[in-house]
Amino acid sequence: MNEKFVNMVIDKNEGSRFLVSDKSIDTINLSSDRQTSIARINIKDEVTTVCLYQNGKSKGTISLNIGVDQVKIDSNSNTITYLDNDIRDLARLYNINLQEGEITDVDKIRGLCKILADIMITTIHLNDYSWGFSKMVINGRKSFEEDFSPNIIIFTGIASKYIFADKQEDVFMDGNLGMLLYQEINNCNI
Repeated sequence: MNEKFVNMVIDKNEGSRFLVSDKSIDTINLSSDRQTSIARINIKDEVTTVCLYQNGKSKGTISLNIGVDQVKIDSNSNTITYLDNDIRDLARLYNINLQEGEITDVDKIRGLCKILADIMITTIHLNDYSWGFSKMVINGRKSFEEDFSPNIIIFTGIASKYIFADKQEDVFMDGNLGMLLYQEINNCNI
């Protein structure tokens, strides 16, 4: 079976849609062909990269310490089995207390995922500054040009498989926060 690439594409002029294809989106050519600005947010296991393109040219990359495996949860007991220190500290900034070994609930992790989604959107200047933004930047630039606001936002990466999963009872099925993170990204007002 061939691997399919699932992307969530948000076009400010055309609205939100999901694109499933046999190959990854060529962001540079798309930006050049449309003569527009694009933000590509690639969510991986342990890091998220945010790349900006304007008229076919790269405007830089920011790496965030946000990934679907930053919090691992036993799907049978809802016990947190791993918690990245930066994620724990970020959650505490927002009065969400998480600890390894604790039994957690969906609302608590959903709250964390909303914060993480807000940080991703803050990175591309489509949201007011988020408290935890600077804490989560791990590589590259600390910010993009103030006036840069992409017309198209593309969410990619291995976590994108969760875009179509919306069953509340299965949110921890893979032992991570991937499904809730994508639900919160989808709920963002962009």
